[in-house]
Amino acid sequence: MNKRLKISVPLMALLLTSCGTKHYDPKDYFLELPWKDDFRILQLNDIHIGLKDDQELQFEFLDLTINSEQAKPDLIVINGDLFTFGNRATAKRTFKWLDSHEIPWTVTWGNHDEQCTYSIDWVTGYLNDLNEKRENSSSSAKPESYCVFKDLQDDDIMGNANFAINLMKDGKVKEQVIIMDSNRYNFGDYQGENQDYEPYTYYDAFHEEQVDWYKDIVNYTTEKNDGTPVPSVSFFHIPLPEFQTAYDLFQSGSSEVEEIVKQNPNTKEGIACPKINTGMFDAMINGHSTNGVFVAHDHKNNWALKYKGITLSFGVNSSDRVYLSKDLLGGQVVEIHDDGSFDIEQIFQNYDDYKELND
Repeated sequence: MNKRLKISVPLMALLLTSCGTKHYDPKDYFLELPWKDDFRILQLNDIHIGLKDDQELQFEFLDLTINSEQAKPDLIVINGDLFTFGNRATAKRTFKWLDSHEIPWTVTWGNHDEQCTYSIDWVTGYLNDLNEKRENSSSSAKPESYCVFKDLQDDDIMGNANFAINLMKDGKVKEQVIIMDSNRYNFGDYQGENQDYEPYTYYDAFHEEQVDWYKDIVNYTTEKNDGTPVPSVSFFHIPLPEFQTAYDLFQSGSSEVEEIVKQNPNTKEGIACPKINTGMFDAMINGHSTNGVFVAHDHKNNWALKYKGITLSFGVNSSDRVYLSKDLLGGQVVEIHDDGSFDIEQIFQNYDDYKELND
């Protein structure tokens, strides 16, 4: 569901009913993968595949990371801005390339993914179909697709990629990978259910129904786990305002922040987070579940800081599309351990490596 209207809550309820939207139970947003010890998630950021690009070159360069000895992923997350100025053929070719690795993969959206000749509803519907093929595949046969994705297109939640991947062990959720759509741009007023915000035009924030959705997902999973929170990590594109807060504290030498991944000293980029704070980070703290937040968006930032018990991590820019630092391209592995803790390892490639392999 993707809506932009600023209207009162009673009128919103009426319009949602008339538009055919509905409220789903938390369990309707769940997908499942089997847990593996030291589960490895490969995060790729800001690929920006477009119609006029040399797509074969981009795929082969990305393969340097995916197929590297450092990666060995159990799940690949494309963390937003997969496409810019693409068409349906671009999308289909990219998804076919992802499937060729025979590794489960998922996608969340960035601020550029709607800047294509297709609608966001078409591409999420296409991914829903690929996921259905995966789920319907026989356990003894090679699946038709390895896509792990869910968009309830008629729900009442802002965004087009809000779902949770439950990593299952012995019939129970061992870890949750929560995928959320951090949306695109805000043009004008943002009016939440509980408060108004000053008008601004900038990157959008999580909407309040998304914050409530996150709470429902975590609370439902905790309840089903006999009241014990299940460890989770979350992936979305645009950083929370707390990335700026944590960075400022770190720069001031505050003991409130711990450096987890050091920023490359040769690069410096401002943090492009929303100008308003709608409470997602506070919901994570209060839910006692999420201990890692992984974002993209800022192509040169690749640091991670722990703040109030949650690791706030930029990944690694994965291609030379748009702006870049040529020595800071590749991906990031998040290795989740049996106790819910995780390690972060960054993988760096450059296009000279690709050229050497093909000379």
